[in-house]
Amino acid sequence: MTIEVIGMITLALGVISLFRPVSFIIHAFVCSILLGAAAAFTLPSLGGTNVTPSHLLLGFLTIRLLSEPACRGRVAESVAIGTPGFWLALIVVDCLVSAYFMPRLFAGETFVYPVRTTGYMVVLQPATSNFTQSVYLVGDLVCFALILAVATSYRGRIQLGSAAMLCVAANLVFAVLDLATYYSNTTEILSFIRNASYGLLTEVELAGSKRLVGSFTEASSFGSMTVAFFAFTFQLWLCGVYRRLSLVLAVLSLGAVLMSKSSTAYIGLAAVLGIFYFQIVSASVSGALRTESMVLLAGAPFVVAFIILGILADERASSYVANILNELVFNKLSSSSGVERSLWNRQGLENFVDTFGFGVGNGSMRASSFPIAVLASLGVVGSVLFVGFFLSVFLARDDNGVDTRDDGYRKAAKVTCAAMLVTQVLAGALTDLGLPFFIFAALACAKRDALSRVRANTGLALEPGFGVVAAARRSAGRTSY
Repeated sequence: MTIEVIGMITLALGVISLFRPVSFIIHAFVCSILLGAAAAFTLPSLGGTNVTPSHLLLGFLTIRLLSEPACRGRVAESVAIGTPGFWLALIVVDCLVSAYFMPRLFAGETFVYPVRTTGYMVVLQPATSNFTQSVYLVGDLVCFALILAVATSYRGRIQLGSAAMLCVAANLVFAVLDLATYYSNTTEILSFIRNASYGLLTEVELAGSKRLVGSFTEASSFGSMTVAFFAFTFQLWLCGVYRRLSLVLAVLSLGAVLMSKSSTAYIGLAAVLGIFYFQIVSASVSGALRTESMVLLAGAPFVVAFIILGILADERASSYVANILNELVFNKLSSSSGVERSLWNRQGLENFVDTFGFGVGNGSMRASSFPIAVLASLGVVGSVLFVGFFLSVFLARDDNGVDTRDDGYRKAAKVTCAAMLVTQVLAGALTDLGLPFFIFAALACAKRDALSRVRANTGLALEPGFGVVAAARRSAGRTSY
């Protein structure tokens, strides 16, 4: 095992978090999801597998939260029968079973594109990736259960929401650092967070300027995550939560998405904007429009028309935009990357057929679309379980009245999950959706039954901003995790 500089920093943060309030580890863990190109540890015995800072902090998050008696009970409740956690637990069990048995049962019966990109197919057989990818899924389940336990309380939801806002801001800071270090020829400054053993595409130009990658491995990863962050902050603005801050972060995130020059991000952005517009039109029919939604509904068509006319009026601008769209969207499938990804998907569907719908096992193959990866790896059973999980998350309802901010966080988390799913459908290689998805999924479907207990136990009204946290702290410590 090799420990890196970022690994030592992460370890130090983790140890400190054991002696700090729970909010410290929550903010540190949520922000650590940005370090997509970093390896805290490298495990040569497992083929050079990287342990990311977020997975390392997940261990400290587990220790810290389970030290809270109230949280331990909520973790157990998070996987109760019929809950989203129950569906996710079934998915993980299916992944573990398939990862062990399917590569052995169907060994030599079909060809697969391995998880570690080699450019060619190999005969199906047990591989290290069966183990590592299954471990990632177990980590996803642990993350979901812990975050769901935190989000059960009003105080926990507020802290998760503020951690997400901090994460969005930090993502923009990394984007600025990415540009600044590239154009000043000082990219080595960020080398300590770009030390993963897999391929990094951090210095690629397109149409005469750099493609933004921030703290991620490539523009597609950065763009996909930033689309999700745009969805989160824009939904908060529509809900009237931190109006100025949410709008500023949303606009800056939108700009970062455009500068990533990623086809996945562009198509994902179009889908997210479509979701927002459909949401606003639906609200207008029911007469439940907020001021922000009315402004967007009335002004968006004119703004879009103005931008398009402005681009068409300038020959250089129109040529620049046309070149980008042709390369990233219209001609994408005919590019070498598009052809390769199409081959992955085609072979994934063949894997599904060759295994009679059982799949080749979790971690045995890669595709370029999440649904195909699930079908090819987990077969019909795994696909049905994933559908059940998604339905339980997106259809989760809680009629307990709270406040605008709490309601906004939940709606924003759901839209964020939808944005992540769109980009995963477009370019997801594996069955692992990643820790970020399960953080927001837990926030989206958490039950809200704690605020009423705070009011009943303390007799204190809600204060503006983060006043409820202070009120709970002054209430003789009866509200906890």
